[in-house]
Amino acid sequence: MTTHHRHFGRAGFGLTAFGAVAATVVLAAPQASAWVGNLGVAGTDHKVGCSYKLTASVEVDRLTSVKFTDNGRDIPGSPVSPSLLSGTVSITWKPTTAGQHKLEARQLLISDSITVTVGEAAATGSAGCGGGLGDLLGSGSAG
Repeated sequence: MTTHHRHFGRAGFGLTAFGAVAATVVLAAPQASAWVGNLGVAGTDHKVGCSYKLTASVEVDRLTSVKFTDNGRDIPGSPVSPSLLSGTVSITWKPTTAGQHKLEARQLLISDSITVTVGEAAATGSAGCGGGLGDLLGSGSAG
């Protein structure tokens, strides 16, 4: 029985080593958009109080929800569950403060982030937000 136990130990070590190598490859792959990636924000000249669409791609794992944050704080409506039929996930972001905002989309241990500069609210209120289709449609990364 001892021999059998040692053999099992070697097999277990081999499986553990393989698992460690596989995990390293997976964790090193976020730049390849393995899970969540390509985070983008719609619009330009972002202002406090205006709404913008954040969109991220989810190319592999369409079962795990995506958490969106703004400077480390959850964006209302987050996390978002991806659709099995779509390669993207979106949420509406409405900045409440001016300055630099680090926007992040995270799925398990993989994340993508962008930095956006937000200006003071327009004196004309929501009319100063642009209101055009460009604010609702994705335009790629900013920052």
